[in-house]
Amino acid sequence: MQHDEIIWQVINQNFCSFKAKTLQQNFCRNEYNLTGLCNRSSCPLANSQYATILEKEGEIYLYMKTIERAHTPKNMWERVQLPKNYTKALEKIDTELEYWPNFQIHKAKQRLTKIHQYLARARRLQLKVQPKLVGVSKKIARREAKREVKAEAAAKLDKAIEKELLERLHAGTYGDIYNYPQKNYDKVLDEGDAEADEDMDDEEDEEEEEEGEYEHEFVEEYVDDLSDLEEGGEQQGSEEEEDEEEPTPKKAKKGKKRKAKVNIEYEKETETNDQEEMMTNW
Repeated sequence: MQHDEIIWQVINQNFCSFKAKTLQQNFCRNEYNLTGLCNRSSCPLANSQYATILEKEGEIYLYMKTIERAHTPKNMWERVQLPKNYTKALEKIDTELEYWPNFQIHKAKQRLTKIHQYLARARRLQLKVQPKLVGVSKKIARREAKREVKAEAAAKLDKAIEKELLERLHAGTYGDIYNYPQKNYDKVLDEGDAEADEDMDDEEDEEEEEEGEYEHEFVEEYVDDLSDLEEGGEQQGSEEEEDEEEPTPKKAKKGKKRKAKVNIEYEKETETNDQEEMMTNW
């Protein structure tokens, strides 16, 4: 026969392979332990009638041990699957452990509640997208980062991309709506304003040149009558002949210039001549 008290004395005082000692309390590593503590009421070895709750691959089972199966250790534990519904599982525990000690019934329900909570939490975590942790060598990562920096400096990607985007902007590839950085947008606007200012300056210069063409200028007095022109021509011809006949001095004094002769015409003479011609014609 099995003597529970003798077994507990041996386990408690001498040695137990499932016992874990700490400064405050002793714990039990046996999987069938209901509370995880090493004491008389919770020990699955020192109690011939014992019940516990275990979870196997998402299913919850009620394990029971009775004194009638003590002579066959392989058939000592009997298990019953509990429903997934929490309330129905509690009812199942009450029916199976109807005449068992209240301590084991209460602790079995507490263990059932705890298992239901962590299974629900595991299902929620499984539905969420979680990052996959991958080991990375720091040496390789550092080397690849240096290579990327050198490649970008050699390729001048920023300038090439900016040039391509500006070409597409002027060509209207993507329509009228654009979404690009504000800094580059301001830069393009500034360049456009500078070009517009240059065009305005060029237009102003052209306008000034055109206005300069219509400025007022002073011109020589013109002669109305042909007779004046003929008389003036004869006088000029006689003056040129006189200039040619006059001998040129061999030595001209320095600092003295030859004064040009000025012909003075009188308007009264021309008016009298005109009146005489008109009278003769009349």
